[in-house]
Amino acid sequence: MEFKRPENFEDILNLQKELDKNIRDNRERVLEDIKLSLIAELIELNEETKHSHKTWKTKEYNRDKELEELTDVYFFFAQLINYKSRDGRFQIEYYCEEFEIFPGYYAGAYFTGLMYDLLDNKFRWFFSSLLTLSVKLGYTKDDILDCYWGKWQKNMQRIGKEWN
Repeated sequence: MEFKRPENFEDILNLQKELDKNIRDNRERVLEDIKLSLIAELIELNEETKHSHKTWKTKEYNRDKELEELTDVYFFFAQLINYKSRDGRFQIEYYCEEFEIFPGYYAGAYFTGLMYDLLDNKFRWFFSSLLTLSVKLGYTKDDILDCYWGKWQKNMQRIGKEWN
């Protein structure tokens, strides 16, 4: 099967399905695993921003690392959406539509708010806040799609090697 750079969130979901299908988990991955992965990635993202919670630490800001961590959040969020939509009862259309109006988000988004939304299973709020945060950090839809595509290709090569 030939894959190409994603053009929208539905493409990200399909690429994520392919990646997840090829990863050999040691045990069944459940919703709590995915949510914890998202929390871990949000913290890693926060540590790469200019507004890190580590106020005691000086670290040179690296925009490429920040984008990479932000993209990791999208990886696990796509995994979450795919997981929730396995039985066909969870509607993915909302997320695909919201991603298309990506630049329209300017409301407040904070890391702690993202985590509360995630833990409360408010996935629509989480995604809206994630899009808002992406814009606040200065990234476009194309930045996310390009970075996702590059990381996806690297991740596919890692299967069976450093991951398993």
